[in-house]
Amino acid sequence: MKKILSIIGIVIVVLLVGVMLFLGNIIKAGIETVGPKVAGVPMTVEKVRVNPLTGLVHVKALVIGNPEGFKTPSAMELGEFKLNISLASLMSDTVVINEILIDAPEITYEKSLKSSNLAELQKNLTPEETGEPKEEIAEEPKKEKGSSKKVVIEDFQLNNAKVNVTITALGGKKMTLPLPAIQMTDIGKDSGGASPAEVVSEVFGSVRDAVTKAVAAGADIAGDAMKNVSGAAGETMKDVGGAATDAAKGATDAIKKGIGGLFNKE
Repeated sequence: MKKILSIIGIVIVVLLVGVMLFLGNIIKAGIETVGPKVAGVPMTVEKVRVNPLTGLVHVKALVIGNPEGFKTPSAMELGEFKLNISLASLMSDTVVINEILIDAPEITYEKSLKSSNLAELQKNLTPEETGEPKEEIAEEPKKEKGSSKKVVIEDFQLNNAKVNVTITALGGKKMTLPLPAIQMTDIGKDSGGASPAEVVSEVFGSVRDAVTKAVAAGADIAGDAMKNVSGAAGETMKDVGGAATDAAKGATDAIKKGIGGLFNKE
């Protein structure tokens, strides 16, 4: 009997491991195939681990590329982040994600003459701007008959992020800025759940707004620093100019005195 139980236990463990690997590969494939179609940019992920008993999902090395026309290699690089999904909600029409935790991501803000990489990515992610309204109105009733899932995110946190700023007009000059922590709660909850596209657009919009404010604040600090440097340089030039004027006056007086002395001797 003990041997049978041991064998059953081993089989269960093997099945769980298989399920974890299987689900991880499915999610990985989904990110790399569906993600680019939704966002309009390339996406790669190194590994996805799923715990089917707890609903915990670990995503490692997710790289979100840039829209066409931008030179930096990526818009966002997430070394590792985790999602905690309510397993009970998977059987309902609304999937509840208890929390999403992203730590130390690298975000690139590339500013061109007309727009920025994050602004263009936001356009791609905004549902209202991705299609042709007249054609979609006729097709929407058919899509609503399907069993499309809604999503609620109870807690979203992005911590210890840094922003790499690149200005195309300045020859690709770069600077790195810290990004304040971002926390959002009850995303999609008031409406009883939102579509995945709406949730992604809302979250990315908040991140983009925070990045824009950080870049603006960084520009103000840099401007103040340049003013201080210019002011200090101006004061220095005034001091130098004053000293030069005094020196010239002294030299003139000395010459006059010397000439006067010569005439007195005669």
